Amino acid sequence: MEMAICLGVFGLAVFTVAALLKTFTRYDLYQKRLESIKDSNNSDKEPKTFRLSSKLVLKKISGIFATRSIREKIQAQLISAGIPLKGDEYISLCVVLIMVLPLILYFLSKNLWLAIITVICGAFLPQMYLQNQKDGRLNTFNQQLGDALVVMANALRAGFGFQQAMDTVRRELPVPIATEFTWTLREMNLGVSHEESLLNMGKRLNSKDLDMIITAIIIQRQVGGNLAEILENISQTIRERAKIKNEIKILTAQGRLSGLVIGLLPVVLIGAMLTINPRYFYVMVNDSRGIAILAAGCFLEVLGAVVIKKIIDINL
Repeated sequence: MEMAICLGVFGLAVFTVAALLKTFTRYDLYQKRLESIKDSNNSDKEPKTFRLSSKLVLKKISGIFATRSIREKIQAQLISAGIPLKGDEYISLCVVLIMVLPLILYFLSKNLWLAIITVICGAFLPQMYLQNQKDGRLNTFNQQLGDALVVMANALRAGFGFQQAMDTVRRELPVPIATEFTWTLREMNLGVSHEESLLNMGKRLNSKDLDMIITAIIIQRQVGGNLAEILENISQTIRERAKIKNEIKILTAQGRLSGLVIGLLPVVLIGAMLTINPRYFYVMVNDSRGIAILAAGCFLEVLGAVVIKKIIDINL
């Protein structure tokens, strides 16, 4: 009976992972639309029926565990992080990590604590990875903004139009700013107004520096003025802010590393004990004194993380 259940769970996991791989895409909404128009006369190498069925399965799975608003919110976060996944795919992957993988490990190892640790890791690690990718992409984008404004200002002085100046940035600078400018230019070419396209880019990235640039561009288009000079002034401001942020990051590096090590050390130690010898840790969960110690330790861990974050988090 246990073998049949294990085989059934393993088959479900394989089917879900295969569906994720088959529907994995590198293109955003506008790229998909342009590709479909471009290749409308070409035959598809991949059967459409399988693609539609796999997408339907992913949609059904994600619909069970998340509402439409949550899926749309996750999709926006994936776009901001530059991760080529859809919201349905991400939710289905989380379901596999939280529900399917722990069951497989439990039936194979008969270790309940290992399954519980896998559930906890599956619940937190994908979101941590998503947030880390989002923050890293945003920091890289902010660092590229100063160079992008200089390129746009020089292009405007050379007689180029606004869209041509953005296209120059797209061609000369690397990702992620090239990707975002490409997306914005495609929106403009599809008939979306310049203001709305820029505001959409601001919503995707949620960058304060970019919001300042978009506000200046919109005001200049409404009241007039020398856009090249405005962009150069903003570029100098952004460069000074980036310099100060880097100095603060260097000065607070030791505090951030100390907080990370101190915060993860008890968690890693408990996980190792539960995996290697669970009975050695049973006294902490079977005795009231052990439970009280664990509760106090969790409270102090959270308190220390909050205090360290407040100390090193400096807003400019």
